[in-house]
Amino acid sequence: MLQTPAAIGKAVFGIVLLAAFALPAQSALPATPGFKCHIVAPLSGEISPDDRAAQDAFCAIDVTNTSVAMCPKNWSTSPAALIYNLEQTSWEGRAAEFEAQVCAGSNARDQSHAELAMFKNSLNGRETSGTFAPSSLLYFHFSRLLQTRLRVPVAVLAEFPRDNYLQRVVLPGVRSSESKRLKMLHAGWLEMDKALSDPGNYPHRRELLTDNNNYLWGVFLLQAGRRFGPEMNGTRASGWGVGQNRDFQRTAPFLALREDLPLASAIKAGIDLAGEDAKMAAALATTVPVEQIAWWMNDITEMVILDSLLGQQDRIGNIDYQWRWLWLEQGLLRAGKRRPDNEDAVKLRVTVLNDNDAGVRNGYANYARRTGMLDGWHHIDPGLYQRVQSLAADFSDSGPVASAVLGNYRLSNREGKAIIERGIEIGDQLRERCESGALRFDLSLSNVLNPAGAEVRPVSC
Repeated sequence: MLQTPAAIGKAVFGIVLLAAFALPAQSALPATPGFKCHIVAPLSGEISPDDRAAQDAFCAIDVTNTSVAMCPKNWSTSPAALIYNLEQTSWEGRAAEFEAQVCAGSNARDQSHAELAMFKNSLNGRETSGTFAPSSLLYFHFSRLLQTRLRVPVAVLAEFPRDNYLQRVVLPGVRSSESKRLKMLHAGWLEMDKALSDPGNYPHRRELLTDNNNYLWGVFLLQAGRRFGPEMNGTRASGWGVGQNRDFQRTAPFLALREDLPLASAIKAGIDLAGEDAKMAAALATTVPVEQIAWWMNDITEMVILDSLLGQQDRIGNIDYQWRWLWLEQGLLRAGKRRPDNEDAVKLRVTVLNDNDAGVRNGYANYARRTGMLDGWHHIDPGLYQRVQSLAADFSDSGPVASAVLGNYRLSNREGKAIIERGIEIGDQLRERCESGALRFDLSLSNVLNPAGAEVRPVSC
C-alpha cells in the first residue's frame, strides 16, 4: 500500500514542501548508488523547525524510487534537474517512462503529484549562463542569520554519481533544448556533457565535481512565487547590467529609502518621484497602499545587504513575490494565505528571492556594490542594523561565522575572504551613516504595518 505524501515543512509565508517516500519498485530505473545529501550547519547556530523539516525532506528523496522522476530543465538559460513525485498519478511506478515521454514537454509538473526539489549545480562556460551552487546555500544561511523578513528558499548540498547524472539528465537535456529559442540553455547542457564526459580535461571541475571526479555536486532547493513587475524589479529600460540596476533604484520604495523624511512622508515622496516615469506610474496604479511601500522598503534593505555581501550579479528582473495576510500578535509577525480574524491584518505582496545562484564566485559583477545601492539610505530596521554590526564584528575578529564561511561552503580561500571583507565594509558604511545622524531607525515591524504612526527608535551606533 502506498504511503500518502506528508507536509513536512511550512515556512513563515506558507511554502509547503513534500517529502518523498519509499515506494515498491515497479519499473526499471538507472541505479544511483551512493547518492549523497549534506545539511550544512547554520551560521546562526540554530535553525527553525520548519527549515529543519525542509532540509530533512530534501535528504530523504530517493532518486532510485520508481515513483520519483528526474527531468532536465527545459526553460530559461541555466541547466538544472527537476525532481517529481509520481505517487497517486497515472505514472506511479513508471518513472523511466515519465522521463522518456513527459520530461521534454512543458507539463511535467502538472502530470506529477508534486515537485520535490530542483537540483542546481555550478556552471560557468564561455557560452553559458553563470551559476554557482554555493551562492544559493549562502543566501539561505545568511538570510536566517540576519533574520530577514523577505524569504529565501531552504537549500542543502547534494551529490549525484557523475555517470548516472550524465545519462539520466544531461543527455536528455541536450536533446530537449535543441532550438534557437533555447540557445543559451542548450549551450549549458552541451557544457555539462563536456564536463561530465571528460572531467579530467574540464577547467572548472573544482566547481562541479568531488571524489576524484566521480560525483557532481550542487544544491537541492524549491522555488515558489510570481515575478514582480516594474514596481519592484524596475523598468529595466536601460538594459542589462549597470543600467537596469540603476533603474531598480528608481522604484518607489528605493526612492523612499533615500528621502530624509518621516516614514509616511518618505513613502509619499517615493511614490511621487517614481510616478514621473509613465511605465512606473502604471505599475504603481493598483499596488500602493502605504504599508506595501513600507514593507518593500525593508525588503530592499535586506536584499541589498545580502546582494552586496554575496556579490550578486543577476538580481534585477528576478525578484518574486507571494500574496500574504500579515498581522502582529504579541509583537510577533503572523502570516497566512487566508484572511485572519484580526482587524489589523493587511494583505501585501511579500518578497521572495528565488534566484540566488549568481553570487560569490570570483569574476561575477557585484552590481549592488558597483552601482552604490547602499548609498544615501535614511531608513532601516533597528534589529537589522544591529545584526549587520554583529556580523561585521565577527568578521573583523575572525569569529565563528567567518570560520564557517571559509570552511563549510566549498569556496576557494579568495572567495571566502571576499565575503568577509565585504561584510566588514557594509558594517562600516552603515555605522558611518548612523554616526552622522543620517539613519532613521523606523522600519520595525510595527512601523512598517502602520507607517502613519511610525516612531523612530534610538539605537547605539
